[in-house]
Amino acid sequence: MNTSIGPAAPFNDFIDSASGESAHENLGEWLSEIKEKGRDEFYKLGWPSPKLESWRYTNLNKLAKTQFRLPQTTELDKLPCHNIIPIDAPRIVLINGKLKRELSDLSEIGEGIFINSFQDMRDEQRALFCLANHAILPKEGLPIKALNDAILSGALFIEIMPGWQSDVPLHIVSIGYGDHVGFSSKIFVSAGENSQVNLLETHAGDSGSTYFSSCVSNIDIKAGARLGHYKFQNDTNTSTHLALAQTSIEADAVYDNFVMSVGGILSRNEVRSLITAPGVECCVNGAYLGTSNQHIDNTTFIEHAAEGSKSREVFKGVLADHAKGVFQGKIFVHPEAQKTDGYQMNRALLLSDKAEIDSKPELEIYADDVRCSHGATVGELEEEHLFYLKARGIDAESARRLLVEGYLGEVIDEIQSQVIRETLSKVASDLLKKKLFERSDGR
Repeated sequence: MNTSIGPAAPFNDFIDSASGESAHENLGEWLSEIKEKGRDEFYKLGWPSPKLESWRYTNLNKLAKTQFRLPQTTELDKLPCHNIIPIDAPRIVLINGKLKRELSDLSEIGEGIFINSFQDMRDEQRALFCLANHAILPKEGLPIKALNDAILSGALFIEIMPGWQSDVPLHIVSIGYGDHVGFSSKIFVSAGENSQVNLLETHAGDSGSTYFSSCVSNIDIKAGARLGHYKFQNDTNTSTHLALAQTSIEADAVYDNFVMSVGGILSRNEVRSLITAPGVECCVNGAYLGTSNQHIDNTTFIEHAAEGSKSREVFKGVLADHAKGVFQGKIFVHPEAQKTDGYQMNRALLLSDKAEIDSKPELEIYADDVRCSHGATVGELEEEHLFYLKARGIDAESARRLLVEGYLGEVIDEIQSQVIRETLSKVASDLLKKKLFERSDGR
């Protein structure tokens, strides 16, 4: 491991500049200690490289050579609405990782949900920064989490009271803004017993912005709760997005996770879920669309530590031009997790002979009474399906678009929330037309 903290270490100057930012937050020593611990842990673990098992297929060397600076401002006159999920819902806005209440719309948030930022957090919320769930840590640690701590820009706390149920989703909008700026944010979610809420995240950038964005989410789902956690990653095409969601799920709870990745020159979405009790349903699904030279990484780890639980993972991607996709998914079953039902599948559709997919589905099982399966497929558009549509009067490009749209539609249908499912289905259709098919028409 690289333990050097010398000038040659990646992001060293950037981390040092972030260390001096704590005083501006009026949080003093407490935040400085968080950043210092993150800095020490980051340099202890070393820069993520293909030598690490969980980073085998994603190379950050170009990112390591890029100079970033802290944002000089978080003031933005208006949101880039054309890049944001169009949904009628209460909105929490983060600009360069920091909560902006003046751009947010919290008036429709019910009395059963409490939202805090750094400035108004409670003592017990501070304690969350010190908690570590070692059960779901990879052997090489989590360098991106450590980096997130070291350059921490802001934190958001969402507390859902026991028994609170809402059909209206809560929309978190995170906007990157500036030229070669870097920022990080943390999102803490506590879903109380028997609560039911859907959270939607949009990660996007202001036009022309270039930035490095790090987002770490810590999610605690209590017994009998149902949390829908949906994400749309649509950062600018010159930006990098690295995200980690860590979830702990208690008895008879449901966690329905879905991510749609379409933006950024490089993005990584990592989900690590720990099932701690029986009766849990954990779904971690996603869709990705890569064009040009995009690199899109989806890495998942679902740990069954109790009997009688279910997990399901389905990821489907479409890759064109020189785009590269990565899927690493692992289901880990402890000896005591009998009667586990786990399913994992990754499918990729390549629209160019220059596009590439690396897929690594894994099962590690130490119980004997389980039903677990995994698989991966890679293919191209079926000529016979194209012929079938063209034979019925549909032109070639429209036929291709219909087939690709139907292909991604199958995984979008995994979303349990009807309103989110319908919204993302429309977004996917519009993006396919814009990113793949309008350009081929020369329009």
